[in-house]
Amino acid sequence: MSINKIFSHFMPSYDVSARASACMLALLAGALGQASAADQYNSDRTGGADHPLLSRYQGSILYMYGESPVGTAQAVVQEKGKALMRPVEGRISNRLYWGPKGRSPLEIFRNYQQALSAAGFQIAYACETAKCDTERVQPLIEETPRQAVWKTRDSLVDSTFNSGSQPGFHYLSARKTSPAGTTWVTVAVAGGFPDAPVSGRVRQFVQIVEPAQVELGKVSVDARQIEGGLKRDGKIALYGVTFATNKADLTKQSDAQLGEMAQVLKTAPAMKVFIVGHTDNQGEFQANAVLSQKRAEAVAVALSSRFGVASDRLVARGVANLAPVASNESEQGRAQNRRVEMVLR
Repeated sequence: MSINKIFSHFMPSYDVSARASACMLALLAGALGQASAADQYNSDRTGGADHPLLSRYQGSILYMYGESPVGTAQAVVQEKGKALMRPVEGRISNRLYWGPKGRSPLEIFRNYQQALSAAGFQIAYACETAKCDTERVQPLIEETPRQAVWKTRDSLVDSTFNSGSQPGFHYLSARKTSPAGTTWVTVAVAGGFPDAPVSGRVRQFVQIVEPAQVELGKVSVDARQIEGGLKRDGKIALYGVTFATNKADLTKQSDAQLGEMAQVLKTAPAMKVFIVGHTDNQGEFQANAVLSQKRAEAVAVALSSRFGVASDRLVARGVANLAPVASNESEQGRAQNRRVEMVLR
C-alpha cells in the first residue's frame, strides 16, 4: 500500500499531496526566516556605513546607525579625580557594531585607542574593566544607547549596557580641536551577549559629535520686549539680526527684527542708542573686531535707510569677543556670543 493510500485510509479527507506541499512551504519559509535572521547579524544594516572619521574594528558588522543634525550628547571626563559626564553639543553620529567571534573586548578597545591617538585626538578619559568598575563608569553611560538617535529602535541596541554591569566593559572619550570647533569621540565596548547568534561577539558603541553651527535668528523680539529690556537693563541682545557667514551682509530673515527695533525708536523720538556688534572667539581678534564693527554699521545703515530712523540717533560699535555672555568652549556658548545689541546712550 502506498503512503497516499495509508493516509487516505486513516484520514479519508486528507489530501496527502497538498499536505506535503504545505510542509515543504513551511520548511522553506522557516529556512528563509533563519537565513534572514542570520543576515541581520552577519551583514551591515542597509543604508549604513562607517563614519568617515573612524572605521570599525576589522571584521565587525554594522548592526545599527543613526544621525542627529544638532543635539547634545554626554562624554565621560575626569574632574577632581572623579569620572563625570559632561554635555557636548554638535552633529551626532551613532554606530553599534558586533565584533568578529574570537576577539576580546580589550583587543578591540586597544585598536580604537591607538587609531584615535594616531589621528591627533587627545584622550579625555579612558578605563579598562577593573578601573571602569571601580569608578562606576558603565552605570554612568548605561542609558546612552537608549537616548541616542537610531535609524530604527532595537532591543539589542537599547540593552547594550543593560543593568550597567555587562562583562568586559571598556570606555574612552577623546577630543580634537580645530578652527571649526571640538570633535568628540566616545567608544564603549562590552563582551557579547550569551544568546546566539551574537554569542561571544563584542558590542562596540561608537558616538561622534562634530562641530555644528546652530541656525539662530528664527525668533525675533517684539518692540514691547525690546523697550522693556532697555528700560530694565539699558541694553538688549537681538538674535533675530543675522548675517551671512563671516560677512557683514544682513540676511533677509533679519527684516522682522529690524522692523521691531525701528518701531521702538520711532515710539521714543528722543531715544539714542549704540548698535553693538559681538563675535565669538574663533579666529584672530583683529579680524573679529573689523567684522563686528562692519556688522554694527550694517544694522545702523539699514535702520536709517530702510526703516526711517534718523542716523544721528545711531552709533555703531564693534567689540569683537570682548564681552561674552557664555563660554566659547561649546558651540552653544559661541552662538550666544554672536549677537547684535541695542544699548542706551
